[in-house]
Amino acid sequence: MLTGGGSTRLGQDKATVVVAGRRMIDRVLDQIPADVPVVVVGPDPGVQRSVQVTREDPPGGGPVAAIDAGVELAHTDVVGVIAADMPWAVPVVARLTQSMGPEDARVPRAGGHLQPLAAAYRTAALRDAELVAGTSMRALLDRLQVRAVPMPESAFADIDTPAALVAAEERLAIMESDEERVDMQSWLDAVKKELGLDADVDVDLILDVAKDAAHKVQRPAAPVTTYLLGLAVGAGASPAEAAAKIAALAQAWDTPGE
Repeated sequence: MLTGGGSTRLGQDKATVVVAGRRMIDRVLDQIPADVPVVVVGPDPGVQRSVQVTREDPPGGGPVAAIDAGVELAHTDVVGVIAADMPWAVPVVARLTQSMGPEDARVPRAGGHLQPLAAAYRTAALRDAELVAGTSMRALLDRLQVRAVPMPESAFADIDTPAALVAAEERLAIMESDEERVDMQSWLDAVKKELGLDADVDVDLILDVAKDAAHKVQRPAAPVTTYLLGLAVGAGASPAEAAAKIAALAQAWDTPGE
C-alpha cells in the first residue's frame, strides 16, 4: 500500500484523512483479509493491524520508488499494489492477484487509462525491472508484459482533492447509513447458503451496474440488468469485463426526450 506523496491538492495527508468518520487507510486495510501480509510504504500510519512499514528512497521519490521499497519485503509470487487514496479499488486488486496468468502484470483499464496503482504484479518481474526513483509508471509498464483488464471507472475514483473528499463522503453516506443499516455481507452469505452457491460477490461492481441501468435507461432496468450480468458470469464471462460492457452501453443509451 502506497501512502507517500505530498497530498498538495488535498491539503492534508491522504492516508490518514478522515472519510465519513474513519481514516482512509483504515477503510482500505479493513477490506484486506487478516491472513494477507501487508507492506505500507510511507510514513508510519499508526494502524492497529499488523503491517510492515518501510519508506521509499528517497522519501517522496514517487510511486516506482515506493513499489521498489515494498517489493523488497514481499515473499509471495504475486503482489497487489494499491494507492491509499483509492479505497473503492481494493476488491479489484484482490481479484486481479487471484486471477494472474503468465503475464508480468494485470492492470485495470478504466476511463480510457491504465490504472497501475491498483493492479497485480509478479514480484520477480518487478525486481527484474530494476526500479529506480524518478522512473515513471508508464516507463515501468513498458518494461513488463502487461494484460489490461477493462473495468468500470467508478472503482478507481481517488480521493486527492477537497471536492473528491466531499464526493466520497456522499457516496459512503448512501452505502453506510447508520439508520437501521442492513448487514449486507450476512444477507449475501445467507442467500448463497440457501441457493447452494460458493462464489465471491463484488457488491460495488453490481451496484454500479444497477446504478448505470437505472439512471441511463429506467429504474426497472436495474434488477433485470444485474440478473443478465449474473447470467453472463455464470456462462464464463469476467465480471469486470461484463460490467464494463454494460456501463459503456448504458452511457451511450439514448433516453426518451434526449
